[in-house]
Amino acid sequence: MNPSRQTLFLTLLLLALWGHSVFGQRREVTHRGEQWFQYNNITHLNEKWMLFGNSGLRWKDGFEKFSIFFGRLGGGFALSDKIRLSTGFTYVEFYTDDDKYQVEYRPYEELFVRGNGDKFRLNHRFRFEQRFYNPVVEGKVQSDNTFALRLRYALMTGFDLFSLSKTRPDCKFRINISDEVMFNAGDHIVHNVFDKNRFIVMPTVQFNRWMSVSVGWNNQFASTTTAGHYIYTNALWVHLTHTLHLSKKTHGQDEEFILPPANSNFQQAAAD
Repeated sequence: MNPSRQTLFLTLLLLALWGHSVFGQRREVTHRGEQWFQYNNITHLNEKWMLFGNSGLRWKDGFEKFSIFFGRLGGGFALSDKIRLSTGFTYVEFYTDDDKYQVEYRPYEELFVRGNGDKFRLNHRFRFEQRFYNPVVEGKVQSDNTFALRLRYALMTGFDLFSLSKTRPDCKFRINISDEVMFNAGDHIVHNVFDKNRFIVMPTVQFNRWMSVSVGWNNQFASTTTAGHYIYTNALWVHLTHTLHLSKKTHGQDEEFILPPANSNFQQAAAD
């Protein structure tokens, strides 16, 4: 069995075991719909280095309830054409009834590994997050916080479906698919060691090397702090991605090391 098939088999086995442990117990599931909008920017400095940032807004119930604002900044270094190391910082605001009740400060580290293959490849993203939750009282962020760790693993693939222009080779229609599982750890983590599983299908119109628009479906199953209570979410996820190339020679040329989610799975990996 080749390495790609071994990786796929082990991933499916882990997901199957996780599913058995989750669905094998009594549970209450809350269903909801959400709407997410996100802007992504990536700047390739040279062949090795890049900077990225994104910002997003999220609503529930057909844009009736605003729930989340976030912003992220980071940088990445390509060890080779298949491996990239990244680090960044995410700031998140949580809302209920239009009132901000909590903020999160989230530094993280990430390893992205591109798989082998020309037309089809499986890519892997490993992320380690340190999460600091601070309550907001009367509009002021409190100094006391709750700390937790989160481990994330994503299995991703993507491919071009067809060209949109006979004269512009970068103008095309593309689709990215991924599945990610996340786990929590920390002194306050009791019933939600399993955090969530997120399955994404992301059709993308790439206009050129600099701009793309994606309208995707995010199917998410998440735990809560209450034993046996889970949230099942179907989210419409819209991305606007802007890519800058300050160097003519970058690993972004192979469409696997550009930000989410237009040209590649590395794009999708950096988007959430």
